[in-house]
Amino acid sequence: MRRIREILLTEYIGAIVIGMLISQALFGAIGLLGQAIVWYQNSASAFDKGSSSFPISSLLSPALTSILYIVASYVLFSWLYGSGIDSANNTGAQEPPAPEN
Repeated sequence: MRRIREILLTEYIGAIVIGMLISQALFGAIGLLGQAIVWYQNSASAFDKGSSSFPISSLLSPALTSILYIVASYVLFSWLYGSGIDSANNTGAQEPPAPEN
């Protein structure tokens, strides 16, 4: 796993994948908003058809997909960049000792 992490960091593949996951989540959220707007326009313009309930079941799958994209991007970001500070300090470069006066 260390070698995979190193490749993802040095070749910027990890940053590209994180960006793709976040963009997919944003496109999914925009699609959800678009579906809600279309439903509202269709239900508001058809007064004589009666009131129909909001189709929450049809929006559940895209909403969960967007949430999973965000969670996956967060986990990948944490794995790649979260512990980078600790590993940089453990590479053998130690702080010089404080001068004694």
